Amino acid sequence: MNAKPSSSVHDATASAMGFRFQERYALLELLASNHDEAAVAIEALDDVQLKANGVDLLEQLKHSFATQPKPIDIKSVNLWTTLRIWAELLPSIDISCTCFALVTVAPLSESSSLECLQVEGSNRAKLLAELIEEAERIIEEVLAAKSAGIAKPHAKKSPGAKAFLSLSDADKEALIGKVTIRSNAPNIGELEDILATKLNTYPASQRVTLSRKTYEWWDRQILLSFEQKRERFIARHELLEYLSETSSALHTESLMDSFSSKQPPTVFHTNEMLAKQCDLVNANPAMSKLARICEWQARNQRSEWSKEAPSKHSKIVNYDERLVLEWQYPHDTACENADSNDEESLRSEGLKVLKWTLEDAPTMVGSIESTITSPFYVRGSYQVLSVEGRVGWHPQYQSRLGFKQ
Repeated sequence: MNAKPSSSVHDATASAMGFRFQERYALLELLASNHDEAAVAIEALDDVQLKANGVDLLEQLKHSFATQPKPIDIKSVNLWTTLRIWAELLPSIDISCTCFALVTVAPLSESSSLECLQVEGSNRAKLLAELIEEAERIIEEVLAAKSAGIAKPHAKKSPGAKAFLSLSDADKEALIGKVTIRSNAPNIGELEDILATKLNTYPASQRVTLSRKTYEWWDRQILLSFEQKRERFIARHELLEYLSETSSALHTESLMDSFSSKQPPTVFHTNEMLAKQCDLVNANPAMSKLARICEWQARNQRSEWSKEAPSKHSKIVNYDERLVLEWQYPHDTACENADSNDEESLRSEGLKVLKWTLEDAPTMVGSIESTITSPFYVRGSYQVLSVEGRVGWHPQYQSRLGFKQ
């Protein structure tokens, strides 16, 4: 994997985007496979490893943020870093059932001797001779610099040159014979749209949403595979099953849970009013944290559903009315039980209402739809409504926070 950022992008961001490029490209590879038993893994033997029809395809992916990435040729660092990885893998694999691919967003250099790698089964004898010559040149210049006591050149290329030259003649020929190059690959920003166009067996109205949801599911599967909570390889039939189930749900306009398993970023925006509602009843840090997280989950879930279909937005609006109605009783009870002249009493009774929204309401109120079983939506929607002032915790929250009674 390689991700070269522009000067305005931090290295960590480039690395993260490069990894995401691997993930998303792997999904497209799996979908494009014609073999039902195909399966793919990220960062197994290579950046992407696709198993299909008894063959392992090992892929090195080279991403770039550059508007015009530098063309790749026989002298490119990306080529030699890739050859090092593959040369070092040879002793541990069966090359008779292994293929290799270098996938890069960069173009191939004009009239490059690497052009033959774009055609499977092409004659690679001339290229092999040039690769050996280039590797020997790299090593000779490194040794000459060492003898002269000056800084050694080719720091990034020399390990690849050395590893390649250390192979037997038969292994060099076998490796180069199994390599392909895919240049001008789409960058990460294009992959979601490309997936949408590939989903041409599904209704046109679903494709953009289906693409986005599939990548969200896919990201989750990749994470679980790294955490060893699922099989390392994701099978093609799993992807097809998810697409079919999701398309069916979209067709019936059922609400789908996209956020119960998601956590907000380390730093995320919380509406100031939510904090004020919690502070007014002296909510402890744990309770305030849960309120913030659930509000983020519910707010994003509500936004997603509203964008998917007008009917889903209507469900949200109708369910909000139910939430407000169910809230009214515990809040009225708090108002009746509190001593209006005793702030401690007011806060204590108000805290009971907030606690009810987080602990009891998910069970007592019931779900917005049978497909939504996690409590996050009820908890979070109450926090969303508290921002609007439609609900609150403190018996006097309306006058204290400036809402009209």
